Parts: sequence; C-alpha cells; structure tokens
Amino acid sequence: MFESGAKAGVAGPVGPADVVALRADVGSLCRTLEPNEIGLADAPAVFDDLVAIGKLVDGAITRMSARYEEAGRWKHEGARSAADDIARQTGTGVGAAKKKLQTSKRLKDLHKTDDALRDGTLSGEQADAVAGGASASPDDEDDLIDAARKQPLHDLRRRAGESRAKADTDDKARRQRQRELRAVSTWNDEDGMYNLRLRALPEDGAEIEATLKPIVDRHFADARDAGRFEPRERYVADAVTDLLTGAAGRSAQPTARAKAPAARPDRKVLATIDLAALQRGHLEGDETCTIAGVGSVSVSAVRAMLSDAFVALVIIDGVDVLNVTHLGRRVTAHQRTALEARGYRCEVDGCGSDHHLELDHNTGWTLTHTTELADMSWLCRHHHDRKTRDDLILTGPVGKRRLEPRTGPPPTPTPPASEPQTELFATAI
Repeated sequence: MFESGAKAGVAGPVGPADVVALRADVGSLCRTLEPNEIGLADAPAVFDDLVAIGKLVDGAITRMSARYEEAGRWKHEGARSAADDIARQTGTGVGAAKKKLQTSKRLKDLHKTDDALRDGTLSGEQADAVAGGASASPDDEDDLIDAARKQPLHDLRRRAGESRAKADTDDKARRQRQRELRAVSTWNDEDGMYNLRLRALPEDGAEIEATLKPIVDRHFADARDAGRFEPRERYVADAVTDLLTGAAGRSAQPTARAKAPAARPDRKVLATIDLAALQRGHLEGDETCTIAGVGSVSVSAVRAMLSDAFVALVIIDGVDVLNVTHLGRRVTAHQRTALEARGYRCEVDGCGSDHHLELDHNTGWTLTHTTELADMSWLCRHHHDRKTRDDLILTGPVGKRRLEPRTGPPPTPTPPASEPQTELFATAI
C-alpha cells in the first residue's frame, strides 16, 4: 500500500481497489478525449492538467517500484531482473528502469524528495537526478529539489553530479569507479541507422570535445559556403565519422577549405581548480575541480593532463576572475579563457544551449567602450538576434540572465578612450 490519496474523496491509506477505480476513471478519460474538440482557449489548461496527472502517476510508479521488486512476480514472468520487467511494462529502456528502481529504494531516506514525487513537483527523471545527488550529499536535497523546479533536466543532472563529486572525498576510488564504467555500445535503429554510445572518463570526454570542435566548425563553414544549413548534431556526426574513419582533415565537398592540407586540430581543454587542491591532490570543503563542458572531475585527472600543451588551467586562489577589463571591443585571450571557465553555454535563464554561441556586451559596447567580464555573456544565436532586434538588455546574475526592455531615457554613449588598449588581468592561467 502507499499512503497518499490517489483518488478524490479517498481519506487515509489507499488500497488496491482505489487504484483499480482510478485506472478505470483515467482510462475512460483518455479514451474519450478528442483534442480537436477542445477549444483553443482551453487547450493550454487541459494540456497542463494532463502533464500534472502524468507526473503524479509517474511519481507513484517510481515509489512503488521497490515494492514491486520485493513482491517477486517478475521471477515468474521470465524476466532476468525486476528492472527488465519494469522496462517491459513501462515501455522504457532497461537503464531507465534500473534508475527508477534505485530511486525508489533511495526514497526511504529522502523524505523531501518522496514528498515532491507525491505532490507532482518532480517527474520520475527529475527524481532520479535529485535522489542521486541527495543520497551522496543529504544537505543538498532542498537545493536540488529547487533546481528541479527552475532548471532544465540536463542542468539538474549536472548539479546533482556536483553534489556527488563534493561528497566523494576518495579521489583514487572515484577515478577507479569511473574507469569501471567506461563502455561502448552499438546498434542499428528502426531507420537502419548505425548508433554509437560511448561512456568515457570525463577528462577523455573533454579531449574528445576539444578535438571535435574545429572539425565541426569546418563542416559548418563548408555547408554555409555551399548554401546548406543543417542542425549542429549533423555536423557533429560528420566530425565523429571523420575521426573514426581516418577522414579528419578531408571533406566530401570539393571546397577550397577541404583541399587545404590537414593540420592538427586547434583544440583547448579548459580546467578550473583551486590552487590548494592542486597542490594537495584532492578536494576539501567547497573547493572546485572542473573541466568546461564536462563538469566535476578528480584532481588526479587534471594533474594527469598538465603535460598537455592544449590544456588551459584557470587556478582559483581567492581571485575574482570577473575583474578582467580592457578598452577594446574584442575580448582578449585571457578574458576568453575566463569566460569559458565561467560556463560555455547560453546564459539566458532556461536556455543553456551550447550550440553556435556568441559573446555579447550586456550593456552595449557603443555605450561603454569597454569590455569587462562582468558585462559579457554567452548567448546562443537565437537569443543574441532577439536582443539586438528588439533592443533588449540583459539583467540578472551570470548564467541566469533575463532579456528585458530598456527603461528610462536612452543612455548617453561613452566616448571611446584615446589611450591604447590595456588589460587588467586578475587570474592565473
């Protein structure tokens, strides 16, 4: 039995008969629902209510999963495990079913996450992420539930990963566990397409991303030259294929760029770490050790990469990297490194895209004639175009910017400085 009332008018613990009755009611509603007969004015509210119902039911399934495993019926259904049977019944992959089962077991010690599932605040996938982080770092449970309300799922998962990394003080054991998780799986899907899934060490992932970027950029430029515009994931697929088949540096299109001699990709891996942690060999307290685009990594992973000339290291030693300013319009190399360390994704709250990013002056360079990190933001092409087209400004903290109309009288542009460009560099790289 589970305790929260699942049917209007039911008081106290819910029994099997209540669930059967609810299934009949919901089944009748879903069978008779005709979307085209819902007025356009009512459609958004009906959609919102159905989403809320789906989250409530998904939460109840998650909470019941451990009890279902305990009942043992799956052993008589020919399934290899309870996760296999849950996957069959829910129509999901075995990996997703394993996470649901694991989350169900963790809820016994995570009462706030359990409550958030009961009232529909969290979906099953959100609960997976929250439980994974909160089980390792219980003090972060409230923050993770709040992040689930405000952030997209991929940001929530990254935040939960930071909680797990913070709680994992044994750097060597963590790195060994990660090594044991590396794997590749391949399959052909219903379209006959070849699929490749890779799980690699985070530092290897950073090297892969850095190696792919110039090849992806080349494919994008070749397509643009030919008048073709496609989603970024297609260019990434072309770049991965080039690397694995030995075609990197060549192109299927006979462009001038493709005929140029192949060169080693201009790649850079950006790592941010506290100086004390780098010297000590492990993290303590709120210290940071991350790789841009990857997230938290072990200190030993960063140490192992230090001999690579393509690693840019931002060392934090009580220095605010936001205090980097110069008088030109374009960012300097040091500023760009600091901006990349801050997070290479669109900073508009709720977006988080990392595709075709552009650097933007929040206030507007024509008004200030200075380039200061505190006034710079990464924006995706969509939000950059919108800001320029509608004459908007960016407000709010780094990573949670909001696009808002300008208020008050038009600002007076600042005359450009006559002295040569200078730079106030406030971080060690």
